[in-house]
Amino acid sequence: MRKLVLTAVAIVLLGGLLGCTNDSDQPTSSEPADPGDIADTVRLYFDAYNAGDVAGLNSTSCSAAHSQSATVPPSKTILTAVDEPIVEGDSARVPVEVTVQFEGAPATPSRTQISLVAEDGRWGVCMFERRGE
Repeated sequence: MRKLVLTAVAIVLLGGLLGCTNDSDQPTSSEPADPGDIADTVRLYFDAYNAGDVAGLNSTSCSAAHSQSATVPPSKTILTAVDEPIVEGDSARVPVEVTVQFEGAPATPSRTQISLVAEDGRWGVCMFERRGE
């Protein structure tokens, strides 16, 4: 049960930091984004998230997720495995394993999927499902 609660807290923290909403009018890519960039984007996003780095988050997020401020989260969410991306047009999902590290608590590994969209020739992390255009 504790593992489930800690995982839920990490996901809520990710969503809160992003401030994403579901919006079907998001821009689409004007040129193809390289699927080879997806895993790197996910890794860079988590590095920026753990550091509270607004510029890093904005450079690795979709436009709907851009933020004016960010704080260092109370726990670290470390990527321990990044699987092959599942690309569907200008959307992608990346199965990952993350380990949430709260001070004084055992590390909590869990599996989830990170959603990305291609915009203006680059992939950006977006923690919401896009609707068909």
